[in-house]
Amino acid sequence: METENKKILSIIIPTYNAAKFLDKGLSSFIIDDNSLLNMLDIIVVNDGSTDNSVEIAQKYVNKYPDVYRILNKENGGHGSAINEGVKIIKGSYFKVVDADDWVNTDVLKETICYLKDNENKHENFADAVLMSYRSYVLQRENTDEYPYDDKYITKNGGPYNAGYVDEHLYDFWWGLSLHGVIYNTQFYRNTGLTLSEGVFYEDQEFSIIPMAYAKSIYAYDKALYEYRVGDVNQSVSIESSLKRLDHYEKVIMKLIEAGRDAEHFSIGGKQLWFDKTSKFINDYLQLCLIRNTDKKQLRKRMKLFVSQIEKKNTDMYKCVNKNYKAFCVLNKMHMSDRVYQDYFIRLLHIVRH
Repeated sequence: METENKKILSIIIPTYNAAKFLDKGLSSFIIDDNSLLNMLDIIVVNDGSTDNSVEIAQKYVNKYPDVYRILNKENGGHGSAINEGVKIIKGSYFKVVDADDWVNTDVLKETICYLKDNENKHENFADAVLMSYRSYVLQRENTDEYPYDDKYITKNGGPYNAGYVDEHLYDFWWGLSLHGVIYNTQFYRNTGLTLSEGVFYEDQEFSIIPMAYAKSIYAYDKALYEYRVGDVNQSVSIESSLKRLDHYEKVIMKLIEAGRDAEHFSIGGKQLWFDKTSKFINDYLQLCLIRNTDKKQLRKRMKLFVSQIEKKNTDMYKCVNKNYKAFCVLNKMHMSDRVYQDYFIRLLHIVRH
């Protein structure tokens, strides 16, 4: 039986010195329907901020004490903030929204109704719900008009198992990300996952490892998440990424280690884990050997890195080693990232055959 003010959806907001953006994000959760608003459980996880992020969040707590909360903790990084947030969330489902991003308020209302209605109709409705999202390129100043890119999944409905999702991977691709996924809270806790702390890119652990255990996956082709891109300080920029190679490798090794529990993965979960992990590894190899303008800098490191994969998982090694060899050839040709991006499919086919 449904209880009064039952929390349907929790939002975890890892926050570190995000005062410049936080108000926009927090205000996007304010729904003009109090019954739906009260089904939200929003936790601002203050990860040791030294700016006035807490003061901004406190204004929302004061005005909506049944909806917003603040969890203060010492700085431990994005993964640490999620780990702590998961411990205290009250919603049947939860989503992570970064402090510099926001949500589409209208879609948020629809999403709460979608989760609530399906939970009432189906026992154990979904382990995960995959959604579309929208990315905004914020490179222009003094304007409220920004170009955006819709990252739509092309499937809808469910339930699907992990094997079906893997077979139709690119139909679900954008939903298989931190920006796209909503997890069932109890399901996520039952996986026992603790994200790596003090590193970037742990969102790959968040979007890959639990999905390998998911037995009931639904697709809801609405764009809820609004993702801000264009800041050179973001972890996705080439310059920032090249400074965080240790972070990449720590996360990759954890992803590979997760495969040791494959006997407990759901139907098709092992292949989904394998395909998503190998893709992330190939992206890392591409960064170091192709996108990096200093072509000689990381050759030895990548050779050692690939040999470490061989020791961890021979099947993964056999898969990524094909691309590694191709990347090495292109690296010695001083292939630019731009040329690679324009012609990589044809060039890789030639090199590998």
